[in-house]
Amino acid sequence: MAPKIKKSSWGGSRPGAGRPRKDPKAAAFEGAEHSRERSLIVMNTYEPKRELAPRTRMELMQRARWLYNNFGTASYLIEHLAQRAVGTGIVPKARTADSAWNRQAERAFEDRACGDAWAFDASAQVNFYGAQSLILRQVACDGDFFAQFLSTQAGGTRVRFIGAEAVGSTANSNERAFDGVLLDRFGAPVSYRVITDRANGKFQDVPAADMLHFRHIRRAGYPRGVSWLHNAITNCHDLVEYLAYEKGSAKAGAQVGFVVTSNEAQKIGLGAGKMITGPNGEEISTEALYNGTLIPRLKPGESIQSFKNEHPAGAFEPFIRTIMGEIARGMGLPPEALMIFVGSAGTEFRGLLEVAQNFLERLQQMLIDQFCRPLWKFWIYQEIQAGRLPYPGDDWWRCEFVAPRKITVDNGRDGRLYAQLLDSGYMSWERYCNLHGLDAEAEEDDILSAYLRRKQKCESLGLNLGDVFPAQAETITPTQATQPGSEPAQGEMFDMQAKEKLDAIGAAVRAGVITPSREVETSVRSMLALPVMGEAVESEWTENPIRSPITLTNQLAAPDAPVPPPEDSTPIEP
Repeated sequence: MAPKIKKSSWGGSRPGAGRPRKDPKAAAFEGAEHSRERSLIVMNTYEPKRELAPRTRMELMQRARWLYNNFGTASYLIEHLAQRAVGTGIVPKARTADSAWNRQAERAFEDRACGDAWAFDASAQVNFYGAQSLILRQVACDGDFFAQFLSTQAGGTRVRFIGAEAVGSTANSNERAFDGVLLDRFGAPVSYRVITDRANGKFQDVPAADMLHFRHIRRAGYPRGVSWLHNAITNCHDLVEYLAYEKGSAKAGAQVGFVVTSNEAQKIGLGAGKMITGPNGEEISTEALYNGTLIPRLKPGESIQSFKNEHPAGAFEPFIRTIMGEIARGMGLPPEALMIFVGSAGTEFRGLLEVAQNFLERLQQMLIDQFCRPLWKFWIYQEIQAGRLPYPGDDWWRCEFVAPRKITVDNGRDGRLYAQLLDSGYMSWERYCNLHGLDAEAEEDDILSAYLRRKQKCESLGLNLGDVFPAQAETITPTQATQPGSEPAQGEMFDMQAKEKLDAIGAAVRAGVITPSREVETSVRSMLALPVMGEAVESEWTENPIRSPITLTNQLAAPDAPVPPPEDSTPIEP
C-alpha cells in the first residue's frame, strides 16, 4: 500500500507537481517559437479576406472617422496626404496621333468635367479636380470608396460617388458574396451590393463594369479596403487620452497661485481651502475678494509659498514625438516628411523627402489607375457615341496624366539642375514641364504669343524690342529664326556649362593638379570656342612659359579694357 502524501496547506510548488519544464531550444526562425518572456500572438485565420471581416472593417472605419473629426493629428495626416498628392489636380493629356483632335478633346473635357460640379457629379458637389482629393480622403479614412458611371439622356457622363458604409452584405446575399462584393471563382468582382435602405433591407446590385472601386490593395485576396489609420488607431486613442489628462492637470494647477504650509498640519487640520485671514482675524474666501494687494495674516508656524505647476512634465514632448512618429510610420511615411517634427538637415532630410515623394507618387498612380484613366475612357467613348467628338482612330483612348510638381527643399538648386539638363538636351521640354506640373504645349503657346504681342507693341511705338525686353530679344531674334545656319554671338557661349568648366579648371589650378601653360590656355580657348591668343599674349607665354594665367592677371587678355593712369597706381608716400 502506497504511503499517503500529506498536501501542504501553504500553497506553492511541490516536488514532482505539474508538467516538467522544458528548456528552450534553438530554432531556424525564432519568431515562430513560443516565448515565455513575451505575450502570445494570435492570428485566427490564414485566409486574407477573413482577416478583414465586415464587423472589423466597420469598427475600424467608425473609429477612424471619430479620430478624423476630433483628433488634429489624424485630420492633419489625411488632409496633408490629399493636398500633397493632388495639389490643384492631375491633368489629362490626350495622346492620339491626331494633335488637333487631342486639343479639341482636352478643351471639351476641361469645359464639362472640370467646370461646374453639376456637369460631373450626380450630387453636384465636386468636379473632376475636386473629386481627386475627395477620393484620397475617403480612402485614407474609410478604407475604400466607390463611384458609379451614369449617363444622361443626351449621352453625357455623370459620376455617382458612394461611401464605404453603403456597400455591404444583406441577409439574402449569395454564398460567393463577401462584405457587399460578389466574387467569381477567381476572386474578381462581379457586382457590388449598394444598400439604399438598411432598415427595410432595400439594395441595388451594380455590375462591376459600371463601378469604380478605390482602395489601397494591401495584400492579394482582400475584397475590401482597410482604413489607413488601422494600425494607428490605438496610438491615436492613447494620445487623445494622454493629452486630455495632461491638459486637465495643467488647468487644475493653473488655478492654484499660492499654498500655505505649516509644520503643525495635524493641529490645524489637513486639506486645502480657498480661505484667507482678514484684518480682524476673520476668515474670508478668495472668491469674495476684489482686485488689489492682499497682506494675509498667517498663524504661528505657517508660511506662504508660490505654487509651481509641474504639468506638462519634462518627458511630455519626447513622449508625444515618439507616439506621433509611430502614427506617421503606420501611414507609410517618416515623421519628418510630414513636418511633424524636424531635426534632420542636408542630405538626410533630402533622403526623407525622397521617401515621401515616392509615397505621394504611389498615391498619384493609384488615382490615375483607379479613377482618372477609366473615367477618361468612359467620358471620351460617350462623347464619340453622342457625336460631340469625331472618331480619331483606334487610339482614341490613349492619354497620359500630368501630376503636380515634386516637393523640394531647394527650388533654386533643383531649378538650375533641370534648366541645365534642358539646355544640354538630356531632358525634353515635355518632361521638363511635366516635372513642374505644366502643360508643355500651353507653355509654348504662351511664350510665342507673348513674344509676338510684345514685338507688335514695340513696332507700333517705334521701339526696339531688345531695348525694352533684352532677355527675350536674346532668346528669340528674327535673324536666328530666319537663318538656321547662323552662328550665335560670342557672349552667348558663356552659358552655365561654360561657367562650370571654368570653375572646374580654376579649382584644378589652385589644387596644383593643372599647371598654367601655353598648352593649357590653348586647350581651354578651343574647348570654349574662344578666339585664339594674340601676338602679345604669345610673347608673354614665350618669356614666362609656366606661371599664373595671363588671362587673369594682365590687361593683355582684354586689350579693350580701360587702363588706369600710371599716377593712380603709384603707392602713396606716408
